[in-house]
Amino acid sequence: MSAYNHVIDSDTSQRERAFLVEALELLIRERSNALRIATAVAKARGDRMPEVRDFGLEDILRLSRQIAEVPSAEPTDRQSDASQQSLTNTSAGRRKPN
Repeated sequence: MSAYNHVIDSDTSQRERAFLVEALELLIRERSNALRIATAVAKARGDRMPEVRDFGLEDILRLSRQIAEVPSAEPTDRQSDASQQSLTNTSAGRRKPN
């Protein structure tokens, strides 16, 4: 069993996994932007172009997929509704009100 399986397991709720996936999506967006900037700077200076693996993009994508694929215990109706609401708010670019 990998270290990953000790951290994210079937006891992790769908809501928690959705939160982690969203955080990783934000991280990959920032890292992608950093790669774009670093590439432009390297090109302007005539330096070696940075590699994608230098920014951990593959690792972030892999982890995001793994988290999304972890089976969880059946959510209660309330948990399922909260997860759906959270995903709806996330996809619309809004935060769920507290």
